[in-house]
Amino acid sequence: MKRMGIRFDMGKYLHELRLSHGYSLKKVADYLNIDISLLSKIEHGERQLQRRMLAGIADIFNLDHRELQIKFLNDRIEEEFGDEPFLKDAVAELSKRLK
Repeated sequence: MKRMGIRFDMGKYLHELRLSHGYSLKKVADYLNIDISLLSKIEHGERQLQRRMLAGIADIFNLDHRELQIKFLNDRIEEEFGDEPFLKDAVAELSKRLK
């Protein structure tokens, strides 16, 4: 099955943010209260970013928490369900229920 589109890669995004701000792995890992190796694995797609890290990431990089959470959720949904043929229908139905 085909994926719906080009997947947003949260780890790559975090890596690019860190580099663009000139921050070391240690600085960001310490800020997020995680191990340097975990941060490296997240950036390289070997581990998934955890929801609890979003507030710290938004804070250290001065990002809008809402927008960051939307990116995070999109990444997770696409990763988990991107191959499902009725994903768009399911998301549309969920959206209606949440209104």
